[in-house]
Amino acid sequence: MAEKTPLNENELEQVAGGASAPDAIHDLKNFVKRTVCNVIMYDETACLTLRKTPAGEIIQGVGWQNGDTILVHKTYKEDGWYFAYNSKKNKYGYVNPNNVK
Repeated sequence: MAEKTPLNENELEQVAGGASAPDAIHDLKNFVKRTVCNVIMYDETACLTLRKTPAGEIIQGVGWQNGDTILVHKTYKEDGWYFAYNSKKNKYGYVNPNNVK
């Protein structure tokens, strides 16, 4: 049986995918400001919601209204949905591209 040796700090970081630095998808340098639009205002609480997956479960307490600025990834999309970031709640997720210009 081969002797097991613990990984050093550099090896751990490499295995973890460089966890100390953000990956390209979560690096805020890759996000641009856009404007929220076309949210149908049924009432004053209506908003563009942030979702865990495209068209999936809503992340509660995170949303934007018409005219708000939103950060979306410059190039990363999934099933056409924009990957977005909410700085107030420090949450990433997906938003409907029909509500962002």
